[in-house]
Order: sequence, then C-alpha cells, then structure tokens
Amino acid sequence: MKRFFILIAVLATGLGVVSSLAPAAAQSGNTWRADYFGNPEWAGAPVTTEFVSFASFDWGYGSPSPYVPADNFTARFTTDAFFYAGNYTFSVIADDEFALMIDGVTHLDSRGQGQSGKPHNITIPMAQSQHHVEVLYREWSVTAYLFVNWTYGGGGSIRPPVQNYPPLPSSDSVQTKFGDYTACLQQGIHQANCFVSDGAWDSPNLGSIQMERPIEAWAKCEPADQVSTFYVSLEVPQKDYRCSKTLAGWFPN
Repeated sequence: MKRFFILIAVLATGLGVVSSLAPAAAQSGNTWRADYFGNPEWAGAPVTTEFVSFASFDWGYGSPSPYVPADNFTARFTTDAFFYAGNYTFSVIADDEFALMIDGVTHLDSRGQGQSGKPHNITIPMAQSQHHVEVLYREWSVTAYLFVNWTYGGGGSIRPPVQNYPPLPSSDSVQTKFGDYTACLQQGIHQANCFVSDGAWDSPNLGSIQMERPIEAWAKCEPADQVSTFYVSLEVPQKDYRCSKTLAGWFPN
C-alpha cells in the first residue's frame, strides 16, 4: 500500500499536479522512538524505551515511567517521516527545555535559555524525501510536558497548554466498592459491564449507570456526579468531566 501511494505521487509530479495531493500531516503514520534517561544529560543507556504515535506528552508533576525520576531526567525522541517538497512549520513547546534537529541539523534549541513553556515555531523548506527528525527533551523540576508538531505550507502554530487545570487522570487498574473495573478499562467497554452493587439502600443501580456516557479517564473519583475540569490536549485544552456513580472514573459532562 505504501508503494502504491509513492507511485501515485511520482506520477502526479510528472503531470504537474502534485499540489493537489495532501502532504502527510505531522505524526500521520510515523512512529516515534522515545528513549528516557534517569539523568539531566542524556548520559549512558536509556533506563526505558517506548514507541509512540505522537510526540505529545503531559506528565504533570510525574514522569514517563516508574524507572524515570520526576525531576532531572532527559529523553530523546526520534522518527523518520516522509515529506513532500515545500515549506513546513515546525512547532515545539516544552517544560523545561528541548532541541529540534532534522537530518542532524539543529533548528531550534531552548537549552539554557530560560524559556520553559514558551512556544517555538520555525518554517523550514523541505526536499521531497524521508527525513530524520530528532527532539531532545530535558526536565529540571515541577511540571513536565512536551508537544511537537509540523504543518505543511508554512502555516499554523502551537499553543501553550492551559496551566489552570490538572491533566486528565488515568490508571492501569481501578477497583472501587462497586467492583473491579480493570477489565472494562482494558477492553474499552462501558463501566456498566463491571458494576457490582454493594447492597446499600442508597447505592446506585445498574440502570442509572447504564445511562452514563462511557468513562474516558479511568481513575478512582468521588463524590459521584462531581464535575471537574481537566486539561486534555492542545486541540482540547480544557473540558468538563463528571465522576461516574461507579466511582471508577470520569466521563465527559
């Protein structure tokens, strides 16, 4: 399938209509390798590695992994992505520091500049080819986040995350007095499928839980029906969520 799309692009170029093809957007099918280091200098071997589809992270006051300290850690993100010929605007925002390299050339570098949380944008002419993109990230203390994006045609920019709201919570396993919701979490099914009544006269019934929207953020919460606002992403910087009657997580209000 990939060869098919490349062939279409080559034929279109010969006919002078390549501009009608939509250039691949940032993080559209490419995979990032994320190497994390338990020190502020990218020294030694990574303590953990993961592969992700998006270079978009908000660790709050925590860290990417139990193997990574919450403060004074670094990370290296690398990906190989295909670009059509043209100008691309690369956008990065980080707390605390970052450097952006393309094919080994450094284009943005906030290290030592005291620019934590400042949006950076740069427009770069790209030749039609596959290019190696690398982002170095460093967290000193307090909150930690990194967002990387690029857009075709020199347009677009990146907005700083909203600082007034906590990030959307998440958990790998959730148990409340109304049952174990780990299976629902892992299988992506409605919380009603894991509900178990505790028998109390004032407990929620299955029908009332079935009326809820599916939980999007699995984490113990209370009281039931409490509405809280969380930071979600650059595209949806804040959103209201309601605590499920199961106390197993939050669904959009």
